[in-house]
Amino acid sequence: MIKQINFAAIIALLLSFAVESQAQNDTWCVVMRQGTHAETYEHKSDFPATFIGDQWKKKQYITELTYDGTDWWVVTGAAKYTNQAYNKSKDFPGTWVDQKWGEGFDLSHIEYGGGEWVVIMSKGAGYTGESWGKRGSFALIQEFIKAKWNDQKDIIDIAYGNGEWVAILAQGADYDKQVYRWGEKFPHAWCQERYNEGYNITTVTYGEGQWVVVMSKFTKQLAENYQNDATFPSVFIDQQWKANKRISFMHYNYEKNLQHGFDEYFSSGVEAANNEEHELAVYYYTEALKMQPSNALCYNNRAWSKYSLGQCSGALSDVNQSIKLGANEFSYHTRGSIYLCLERCRDAANDFDKALALAASKDAFYYGDRGQARACLGDYQNAVADYQKALVSDPANGAYKTGLAEAKSKLMVNEAPKVTWDHPYKNYTASAEENYKIKACIQSKAAITEVQLMLNGKTFVSRGFGVDDDCTQSVDQSVKLIPGKNELEIVVKTAGKVTRSEKRTIEYQAAAKSGNYHALIIAVENYEDFSFRDLEKPIHDAIELQSILTTNYTFQPNDVTLLKNPKKEDILAKLAHLQDRLGAEDNLLIYYSGHGIVKNDVGYWLPSDAAKDSRMAWLSNAELRDYMNGMKAKHTLIIADACFSGSIFSGGFRDAEEFACEEMAKLKSRRAMTSGANTVVPDESIFFKYLAQKLKENNTSCLSAENLYTKIKPAVIYNSPNNHIPQFGVLPQVGDEGGNFIFRRKN
Repeated sequence: MIKQINFAAIIALLLSFAVESQAQNDTWCVVMRQGTHAETYEHKSDFPATFIGDQWKKKQYITELTYDGTDWWVVTGAAKYTNQAYNKSKDFPGTWVDQKWGEGFDLSHIEYGGGEWVVIMSKGAGYTGESWGKRGSFALIQEFIKAKWNDQKDIIDIAYGNGEWVAILAQGADYDKQVYRWGEKFPHAWCQERYNEGYNITTVTYGEGQWVVVMSKFTKQLAENYQNDATFPSVFIDQQWKANKRISFMHYNYEKNLQHGFDEYFSSGVEAANNEEHELAVYYYTEALKMQPSNALCYNNRAWSKYSLGQCSGALSDVNQSIKLGANEFSYHTRGSIYLCLERCRDAANDFDKALALAASKDAFYYGDRGQARACLGDYQNAVADYQKALVSDPANGAYKTGLAEAKSKLMVNEAPKVTWDHPYKNYTASAEENYKIKACIQSKAAITEVQLMLNGKTFVSRGFGVDDDCTQSVDQSVKLIPGKNELEIVVKTAGKVTRSEKRTIEYQAAAKSGNYHALIIAVENYEDFSFRDLEKPIHDAIELQSILTTNYTFQPNDVTLLKNPKKEDILAKLAHLQDRLGAEDNLLIYYSGHGIVKNDVGYWLPSDAAKDSRMAWLSNAELRDYMNGMKAKHTLIIADACFSGSIFSGGFRDAEEFACEEMAKLKSRRAMTSGANTVVPDESIFFKYLAQKLKENNTSCLSAENLYTKIKPAVIYNSPNNHIPQFGVLPQVGDEGGNFIFRRKN
């Protein structure tokens, strides 16, 4: 992020800095900056709320805080703030922050320690447009920071805790530039280089095994010293106070202050876990495993702490390693609990069975947890039995009582299994591949006795059905399609009940071996509603057009579809098929011949099932444009030979603008050509006569749709009984980029 700064002032500024210590075990970092305001600090194992309250009465506000693994350290001073509030909570208190923002407070400081986030908000900080972000890794919080930098916001504070990073950024800080550096060791050399360039340290923290230091350029640089040490640098602070410097930042990395053996790390992990400080426990167990990488109990304990933090996927990896190294009742119970967290109920029940089989003492939690897993599976009868056994040993346990009551109530309900299609997701889809991958999830509270996959009304023979993480049973296999429409259905049988899934239809048409020109030709002569007069010529014309395209031009027969007297659903199904099949370089021609109508300024094509008194089966221009929006084809041309066909342009069209043919082929196009404007056209189509004639007569290898239109237009005008004027134009709002549909003759 770069802002305008006063380089002359920076060059003229004299900087006094000193790196007092570069101890290898740099757990403490204290930054002191030029200042003469009143300042003091306090530390206590409990958060020093009384001290803070007393300081607030003196108008001394929190300017920095950190946690050393045992004590909270808080610095207060005569800051620019006019009021202050703080919040301590296990999760970052976003709702509280929103509330205080509404009261005129700004986020000024954040820290994590003792299993809690501490958030300080202050009035009078002078920030605007403030925002905070929480991410699960340093890489992700960097992305958040860069995005806010692009909005001209600066880092106000950053902290790490409970496996998450939180950053605060805002406008209004007295910074002209800002940079940051991270690494396993404190970046002394980098800080010195930035000092020489006129920067000051404005944030320091530690997380994921690395120091993070933020440095910023003030409008006026202030003299600054910092010290890293293994112990709290009280002597350094006293010296700097006497030199008119005050604490601007401090941070303690209690992780790096541990230089013990396996037993010390392991014992510290157990103690932290017993105190519900599971993030710290994970660190201790990790350090212990570096010394004894084959310790099964340490892996099990780390898995439990990760599970307690909600990190169930990482916990599963640890407990699997524990079981691999030495399975026992505890590791199976741990994995069963983790499987429940991951909603893998069957796996959880199996592991609780193993834990009970190995356990010398059948403690209540073994039965209570297995009861939860069995209830999750829908095995409520056995869940009731387990909860009852658990309550014999632990009769006051509220969770077991609640579980027992819920399991009993579920026994009274016979719930139907639920089948969810993952692939194909839609009711209708198309495939150009013969072997089609299908996947579905079956969730059932009741025990499943049989699952059948039906393909075209017959049982599909397979090697059986699997169990997915989130499913009671799952279908995950390939089926061989037959040309045309294929119908899929899943039948699930439970005791006394048969459940059928929604049906899925897959239309299979093999992909063409060559060519990327596709055509959909729609011809409607006969109508089910006698209110619409039948026509004589559409199918005849459509067959002739199909022959011209496949004989004279590069349309392969397999890529040209002719729909004779289709219903609306037939047209929409084919459009959906083309959406799935066509690629980004393909070309699509859609031709329609049949009745057209306009109602309330909206144009419609009338399929064979159209009814005069209901528009349900009418195909509107808007629906057609929606399908065009979903086409991946590079060029699309619609040719409509129908009454009122000009309404497809929504009231506007433009005449041809001819450019170099191959140049127009490079740009995406969505065009239409119609037999007339919003007028009635005759059954004996003059428009089609000259469309077919000009396509046959063409002897150029590259004929654009616009060029074809210019050849058809005068012939139609001069030879139609009512001087019909064909239209040509861009389809509105469907992605035309100025290109054109090109007819290419065969060699």
